[in-house]
Amino acid sequence: MNTSAAVALDTTFALAAVETILNGVCSDTSQALALNIRQLSVPLEALISVPVDVRVRSGEARNEWRLRIRAVSKPHLYPRFAGVLTLIPAADQGCQLQLSGEYAPPLGAIGRVIDATVLRGAAQSSLERFVREIAYRIAALARWASAP
Repeated sequence: MNTSAAVALDTTFALAAVETILNGVCSDTSQALALNIRQLSVPLEALISVPVDVRVRSGEARNEWRLRIRAVSKPHLYPRFAGVLTLIPAADQGCQLQLSGEYAPPLGAIGRVIDATVLRGAAQSSLERFVREIAYRIAALARWASAP
């Protein structure tokens, strides 16, 4: 599973910003992954939010962080994710956050069937939202740092 978000910032600033934000995400007990159920082709507008525990370790390179994400309550009922968040310099100005890894649906074979049918795309969508939120926080931190 891969997802990414662009950030129009200097890579050096973005490296420090990602580390600051990830430290905050890890210590934030209200951190959640969210999904708009409309993305599941349900004719309703609602946001499902699951509180998660995010663990972060340094990766193999300076621009990599290893992430583990799991539900705080009843983790056996929700998918688990393990992967790497990478900050990649872009060809033009800025950089890109890329999240790659694997997630494991809960409940064995039954969970894999539900994940492939009813919840198809749910994990990808919630992880995309997670990466966009980190990119948004980096941009907000840059605006704050450059304010007079």
